[in-house]
Amino acid sequence: MKTKINALLFSLLLIILSSSCRTYLSPALPGNNMGYLPRPMEADSVKSLIHASASFAGASSPGNGSISFELGMLNINRAHTFKGFHIAYGVFGYMGSAENTYPDNVNDTNSDYPSAFNKTMYGFGLRTSIGLNSMSANGNTDFRFINWENSLSAESGAYADFREEIYSGKVYNYAGVSNRKRFWTTGLSTEVIFRGRSNHDIRHAFRLFIGGTPGLANSFRYGDLADLDKIIKGSEAWNLSYFLNVKKITLSLEIAENINLASKISLGYKF
Repeated sequence: MKTKINALLFSLLLIILSSSCRTYLSPALPGNNMGYLPRPMEADSVKSLIHASASFAGASSPGNGSISFELGMLNINRAHTFKGFHIAYGVFGYMGSAENTYPDNVNDTNSDYPSAFNKTMYGFGLRTSIGLNSMSANGNTDFRFINWENSLSAESGAYADFREEIYSGKVYNYAGVSNRKRFWTTGLSTEVIFRGRSNHDIRHAFRLFIGGTPGLANSFRYGDLADLDKIIKGSEAWNLSYFLNVKKITLSLEIAENINLASKISLGYKF
């Protein structure tokens, strides 16, 4: 009886350990494709702006985070604010690398995990945001209480080709891989932006986005031993942003999750 119990406990331990050591070859961009889009406040005398920024973004794949991503991004957008509503739209481009950082993968010879790699990727995307806003009585705060936000983006390069190659062949036993190279992320956000009573040149904003990338979770294929307890169960996404504007200079900080866990810092200029 004790032998059977020990065997059962060992089997459960093996399942737990194997589930925590899976490698997921996810696309690099999701999580960093819903960047903050600056817009004029309703009380501003100039109701339109052009904004350009550069970003450094990082992300890690789900599970044990063994795939890490580093991206450099260039962004440009135009925005208009009217009484009660606003709209913003723009484009972005990016390039970077994907690295397999899990040390146990280096000498694997059993087709259980991908071997160590460092591969490049690049791509571009479109961003839109349209929503409703309400201005406070003194004009120093805008409540952008509901916004519909979208991103259409693409991923190319050696890492995207590598994912496609693995997806079309034999997937590693303890791995999952997505062949998705085109993404549509959509959802709703809420935001508040405010400026000082006496100094209107300094502004702060906080934004929460909740949405998803349809079909992203279902784009994964799994190895023979990787889908015992899938970590990737949905395509939901969220993004929490802080935005600082001092005269023409802007700074934004973001953390997000969309399959990948991601973060980004951006420095920009308003025209």
